[in-house]
Amino acid sequence: MPPINLHQKVREVLRHTQPPHPEAHCPIQHFERAATTGPGLIKYLSDHIDPARVYPAVYERHMSQLRRMALADAIESFERFLKEVAAVCIDQLAPYVIDDRFDEFMPRGERIAAFVNARSIGKALCESDTWIKNKTINDRFRSLLKEPFGGDWEYLFPKPNQGPAEERDRAKTLAILWQLRHNLAHNVGALTHSDAMKFRLLIGSHVTAEHSLVPTRDDLRFVGRFLSETALRTNERIGLRLATLLTALHQGDATLFDAQDTADEVSRRFNRSLAIDGCAGVL
Repeated sequence: MPPINLHQKVREVLRHTQPPHPEAHCPIQHFERAATTGPGLIKYLSDHIDPARVYPAVYERHMSQLRRMALADAIESFERFLKEVAAVCIDQLAPYVIDDRFDEFMPRGERIAAFVNARSIGKALCESDTWIKNKTINDRFRSLLKEPFGGDWEYLFPKPNQGPAEERDRAKTLAILWQLRHNLAHNVGALTHSDAMKFRLLIGSHVTAEHSLVPTRDDLRFVGRFLSETALRTNERIGLRLATLLTALHQGDATLFDAQDTADEVSRRFNRSLAIDGCAGVL
């Protein structure tokens, strides 16, 4: 056989693509589709493989690996959701505000090319960074959604001494999932002593080091429910806040944009009717 140029073969991976799904225009719908793909794959295999006809230990080993991958996919899908929602907010606000709210997002040198060529300024500012810490997420959205030339917005995922108080438990649980995502991405589910200590501090109980994560289907189901509820709640809070800011901008100068057209566009992106200066958005 002729020799294979592995350097070229690695580069060819990037040619194997497909267009985005129709849901990609709407962050919450994009998340919901992505977050159900892993569990759907596992259900399909479970429904079509008879465990009695395969080696049980081999079957479980492969299914455990798929469940780890599905768990990581679900958390990463939520991270992407946050990026996409932030991008929508930037695209809607950037033409009408001149304060420092975008300083948290300004691209560094190696990302200038993406910034120049992107069709969306929001995507250019949001897509290249990671969004895997509550503090980072809070800082960005508090600045992005603040009053024009005013103080920062509320915390999206608050610490125990921050508000809104009803979101604190959600923030604590999300912090655990961010650490799980880190472990799955960098240690493939193997719990090092460092991982075990971090998780122990996060959950307040013992975590066994030198073991590997073996998530169950119930684990995936409950994590999926939590992330879905969190995404819906986050989508609601950010959508309402963006509509409030756009209303204030329109009331200050009605010639900036057409309130009905903007309400329709924002509503479609958030998959819920949002009103801007009295104009209810149509999906």
